[in-house]
Amino acid sequence: MQKARIVRVLGAVGVLTALTVVGAGGSASAAKTSAKPGVTKIKIEVSHAEHSLFFDGPSTVARGDQLQIKNNTNPRTIGPHTFSLTTENVRPEGTNQQKACGKKLKGICGAVAIGWHEVDLQTGQIGVNPVEVGKKGWDTKGNLKRKGDSVVMTGKGEKFSQKVTAPVGTTLYYMCVVHPEMQGEIEVVAGS
Repeated sequence: MQKARIVRVLGAVGVLTALTVVGAGGSASAAKTSAKPGVTKIKIEVSHAEHSLFFDGPSTVARGDQLQIKNNTNPRTIGPHTFSLTTENVRPEGTNQQKACGKKLKGICGAVAIGWHEVDLQTGQIGVNPVEVGKKGWDTKGNLKRKGDSVVMTGKGEKFSQKVTAPVGTTLYYMCVVHPEMQGEIEVVAGS
């Protein structure tokens, strides 16, 4: 019974409604920033092609660049997305692990939804969005016991941008916990 409720909470309508309510209060809404003059803006886009959802972006980003995540999908048909920094070893591999993660909130998907974003499973409300851990900006990868940086995006065309503050040489592994097959990585390099 509880697992079925979790799936409904993370469904497009439940999360959209919850985030609209939370966003109206202001404190838990996703903060949007714009790049300052002279700062490079790097984009990772949430995209959909045929029966495939994916992140489309570069393999490197310079420390100090603005990393912008943009949702190009329709949440009414696809559902919301997260962009969550995780350690490499907790990302589900293979169709069965990914289905269990996203639909039953097993492993990192449950940790991010319930632990990091503090989704209330009874009401569907999101308690924290974005999740900011460590230094301000993209820098902290989470796992089953420790939070990482993460944002939930619910609107088509929605953008979330913040500075990359992870040290040079770091590989940032990321995924969507609503659609765990959506995974990627980006290496932090020295700026020019």
